[in-house]
Amino acid sequence: MIRKVNKIGLMKGSVGFWPLVGQTVAFTAPLASVVTSLTGAAFYAKGALPLAILIAVISGLIWVNTPYQYSSKIASAGGFYTFTRKAIGPKYGLFDGLIYLMFEYAILANTTLFFSGVLIPAIFSDFFGITVSKYLWIPILIIFVLIFTILPYIGIKPSVKYALVGALLEIAILSILSVAIIVISGPKNTGAVFLPALSGGITPLFEGVVLGTFLMTGASGAVYIGEEAKVPRKNIKKAMAVSFVITGGIFLLTAYALTIGWGPTKMGSFASNLVPGLILSNKFLGLPFLITVIVLLFNSVFVSMVSPLNVLGRMSYSFSRDGVMPPWFVKIHPKYRTPSNAIAFMGITSIIASVAAGLILGPYYGFLFLITIASIALFAGHIMSDFALPFLFKKLGELKMSFHLVLPIISLVVLAFGVYYSVYPPSFPYFQASITTLVLLVLIGLFVTYFSIKNSTKIDDIGLIEAPLPKESTKKPENENM
Repeated sequence: MIRKVNKIGLMKGSVGFWPLVGQTVAFTAPLASVVTSLTGAAFYAKGALPLAILIAVISGLIWVNTPYQYSSKIASAGGFYTFTRKAIGPKYGLFDGLIYLMFEYAILANTTLFFSGVLIPAIFSDFFGITVSKYLWIPILIIFVLIFTILPYIGIKPSVKYALVGALLEIAILSILSVAIIVISGPKNTGAVFLPALSGGITPLFEGVVLGTFLMTGASGAVYIGEEAKVPRKNIKKAMAVSFVITGGIFLLTAYALTIGWGPTKMGSFASNLVPGLILSNKFLGLPFLITVIVLLFNSVFVSMVSPLNVLGRMSYSFSRDGVMPPWFVKIHPKYRTPSNAIAFMGITSIIASVAAGLILGPYYGFLFLITIASIALFAGHIMSDFALPFLFKKLGELKMSFHLVLPIISLVVLAFGVYYSVYPPSFPYFQASITTLVLLVLIGLFVTYFSIKNSTKIDDIGLIEAPLPKESTKKPENENM
């Protein structure tokens, strides 16, 4: 079952604490998320957007507890695949791991489609009065994917360090914009945006919370660097905590500022503009700042694609060495020490998924279709991880009711509502995306069943490989932060 892996292997102990923070913050993509998910949350929560994001931050804190607890005990390139396999068993872990693989792939495909088919045409139309060619987004998408695939291909260290620099620039620009809007708005600042009345009801407020919670999910992006991180069982959980505080704080600040800047009672039109954040940047700080934001926004999308490619490469590598995926994916590049075949495959084939969705549904609805698949897959995968957490710590004899049972149950319930509101009420293209996701989940279940029967005598061998414990517990490596 377990394949012989090239002795070169992944570059163990090469990623320090701050690059791990970069991986997690970049996965969240603060600037790009403000343009996408924050706008989606505003569609429902309207003038109570800051309240929705505040609740989402609290919900996200409960969410991040699960990967935080797992990462304190297990460090592996398989991430949640290895976590839940060790908690409950190989079939459960394999099913959960493949759901996360679907999530990461859908994220990759939907973001590239959004960038090339939605964001670029909107910017040219809204700010320069230029209508781009109907199919120009296709060559832009292809070139964009080929470019951002190079960085994770040539090494984990340059990709996560670049992600860290890009993430810090995004945080800085959002902070400047938010503070400027708040100061310039003066007496227009109000605490009423933290009351549910401006949302029009509890239901739309909660729908905004669900989309807001999706903003916080990038904190778990570092768990797949477990075999390359320095002191992984210490640094990964710290990186998740630090990145969550940073992104949660900036999202709350930005949500408040954008709501005040647009007008709490006018937020119904906020989401109907594809790039309201850019409109406010131009209104409050002028064209030079707007151009800076646009450049950093492009970089944000670029960096946000590097992170899931890092994840997809390591998940595929982990599956391949366990015999789940073809042996071609287990290859490690002799110079760059990355799962190069897996990274190249995931990057290039995502072009097919993005272009297909864009041509069939149109770029905008194709983006919504893919992000809905990603949302449902993420929520479903995390529900399984929440359910499995207490089983792991019971096995270890370290079960704590609050962290390992109560919080995962709360997270599970919130996520169940998240799945519900992702598909209800049924409308285009959300209904079609939910049916597609259901079909994919059934296919994953059938594959796991087939794989288990075919490898019945060896199934227990999968999902066990992780970074060694003794070295990190007996010797402190040099420069563990970098």
